[in-house]
Amino acid sequence: MQCLVALISDFGTTDPYAGQMEAAVLAQAPDAQVVSITHGIPPQDIALGAVVVAATLEHLPAGAILVAVVDPGVGGRRRGLIVRAASRWLVGPDNGLLMGAAAVEGIWHLDRSDYWRADPHPTFHGRDVFAPVAGHLARYMRPDAMASPIDDAIPAPETMAKTLDGMVGGRIVHVDHFGNLITNIPSAAVRAIAHGIVELGGVRIDGVQPTYGSGSDPVAVVSSLGLLEIAVPGGSAAANLAAKRGDPVRLRPA
Repeated sequence: MQCLVALISDFGTTDPYAGQMEAAVLAQAPDAQVVSITHGIPPQDIALGAVVVAATLEHLPAGAILVAVVDPGVGGRRRGLIVRAASRWLVGPDNGLLMGAAAVEGIWHLDRSDYWRADPHPTFHGRDVFAPVAGHLARYMRPDAMASPIDDAIPAPETMAKTLDGMVGGRIVHVDHFGNLITNIPSAAVRAIAHGIVELGGVRIDGVQPTYGSGSDPVAVVSSLGLLEIAVPGGSAAANLAAKRGDPVRLRPA
């Protein structure tokens, strides 16, 4: 039976890095099904990478492997990890990227180089360490054969918005391909406010709608990532509202 190996990185698609990582998985597990979720995480943005990793994991089949590489510390003292979470496997650097996933069941330190590419390049562990390990996992090799169990890892960056006195203060963490503004305000915070007012700069949006077509222009919805999103149906919220990553967003009761 084919095993699914999903890839997330900040490599982009104009360089050979993403393709080489995919090839390194297939070199170990030719029958694996390799899917690129995104290679468009902004460079070195571990916090957003952790959000995307956590949001992606639940959509993978049980037993799938997610290789995530946003790794500004590559070649340094940071460890490589295998993480078991929600009946799936994650492989990547120990910098918090993998640890936003719910229900972590086990962590292993990648300390056995026999299972890496020979003579791994110090600037490309995604291809030479993490991808080969994922390939071995796809062939149903147990993590204990490749790594040592540990009980600590760097926690995920603090990415979620904070609630104070019934008001949620967040920020835009991503502008997607459509110009939609993805915030760090989670769906749980939206549900906790019966009829919320969303404020972005001088713009006020009354209520959070179920779909893009349910509200006026602009509209606030809960995105498919489980985060509050501001959109302009048929247009770009980033352009129309002159908004960018890092801009503050507030959600408060009406």
